[in-house]
Amino acid sequence: MKADRFVHTKRKPQKPQKTAEQLDARNGKFNFSEIHGFKLKEVEWTVPDKQTRKRRRSQFNSVREEFLKELGANHEDELRAMGLKDKAIDMIKKGHAPQGYNVHHKLPIHGGGQNVFSNLILMPIPPHDDLHHIVMDPQVAQMQSGQSKKVMIPWTDDMVYHPEKDKGLVMNNAKPNNRAVMAKRMRDGR
Repeated sequence: MKADRFVHTKRKPQKPQKTAEQLDARNGKFNFSEIHGFKLKEVEWTVPDKQTRKRRRSQFNSVREEFLKELGANHEDELRAMGLKDKAIDMIKKGHAPQGYNVHHKLPIHGGGQNVFSNLILMPIPPHDDLHHIVMDPQVAQMQSGQSKKVMIPWTDDMVYHPEKDKGLVMNNAKPNNRAVMAKRMRDGR
C-alpha cells in the first residue's frame, strides 16, 4: 500500500460559469426595459479619481439632510403615498431618513454623479439594492478611476419613490410570471 495515497492536496477553487443573463448585463444588455418603476437610460459613466469621490461622499451628508428637509416641506403627499406615517415624515422634516429608506443617487458618485437634488430620490432599501446589483454593478465592476463608458442605469425624474409605478422588472420578451425568476437568477448568479 502506498503511503502518499492519502496525502491531501489543495485544489484551486473553480469560479462558477457566468450565465447568459450575467454576461449580457455586464455588456449593458437586459431583457427588461424597466425595473421597479425606473426606465433604463443610457448615460456616460465616468469614474472620478479617489479624492473626488471621497469629497463628494463627505459633502453628501449635508446635502442629504437638506434634500430630506425639502421633501418633508414640499412633498408630504408623495411621502404618504409611499406609505410613510406622521412619525417618519416628522423625521424627514428634520433631515433624517426613516429606517428602511435610503437617499439614492440616480447616477452614483462612482459614475460621476453629483450631489444635486435632481440626482437624488428617497426610496425603500430592497428595490434600491436591485437597481445596483441587477443593473449597474455588473456593467461597472471592473472600472477604475478615469475610465469612461456608456452604461444603462435605472432612471426617473422623481424625487420620491412611487410604489404604484413598481411592477418589478418589466421584461421586453419575458412572460410576467418569469420576472421574479429572472430577477432571482441575476441576483444569485445562476
